[in-house]
Amino acid sequence: MSKPDTDKAAEARRVQQVQQRLAAAKVTRDQRKADAEFDFWAEVAAAIDSGEVKQTEACDAIGFKREYVRRQLIEHRAQAAARATTNTPDSTD
Repeated sequence: MSKPDTDKAAEARRVQQVQQRLAAAKVTRDQRKADAEFDFWAEVAAAIDSGEVKQTEACDAIGFKREYVRRQLIEHRAQAAARATTNTPDSTD
């Protein structure tokens, strides 16, 4: 390979490595955002379910409309059930 071809190949490898690193960072960011969102709605659900606050009081505190909160809690509970299913140790181990 000639010098310019070697330089081009090295540059292409460098760019590919940076792209892979950035893609991995994006996956991490997305997972952290999803976890933070899950934790937030878990806290809201716990406060409402425990009777600490009524749903309308929780809505006032967090600044969301009641219908939006209702839909988010339904989605959160489905996610919690799915996480519980996938995080349950296999009894055949």
